[in-house]
Order: sequence, then C-alpha cells, then structure tokens
Amino acid sequence: MPETEVKIYKISGKYVMKHQKFSFTKHVRALSEDNAMEKVLSTVTASKILRRKITITECKVISAEECDDLYIKTLATM
Repeated sequence: MPETEVKIYKISGKYVMKHQKFSFTKHVRALSEDNAMEKVLSTVTASKILRRKITITECKVISAEECDDLYIKTLATM
C-alpha cells in the first residue's frame, strides 16, 4: 500500500472580474497537485467567478517554514 503524504502547495494565479484583473496566492494542503488546484479553484469560484476566467500561473510544493498562512503552518507541525 503506497504511503500518502500531505504536502503544502503554493498556488498563484489571475482572474478577470468586471473588466479588472486580479491576482491571488493561496496555500493549501493536499495529497497531489491536482487535488490542490481543484481545492483552490473551488475556493475562488465560490465568489461567482467562472472557471474559464481563472488562470493558474504557478503551483509548487513548499515547506512549512515558507508558508504564510498560520493555520496551514500549524496543521503541518502537528
């Protein structure tokens, strides 16, 4: 049985809303890169932004020390 390790992902992207461009950076814990991207997309689209207007520019694994989100950092050190 393969070992599953939860990693911290830093996902950056852009979206367009009402003719304005916005950028975002999210830190999420997930088992894979696909799961992390899906989690971020579902979070961002909860505020009535269409998925086709969102562009993910970066998705990388980071350490707990590099994470800015205190909640994610606390979960990682437990």
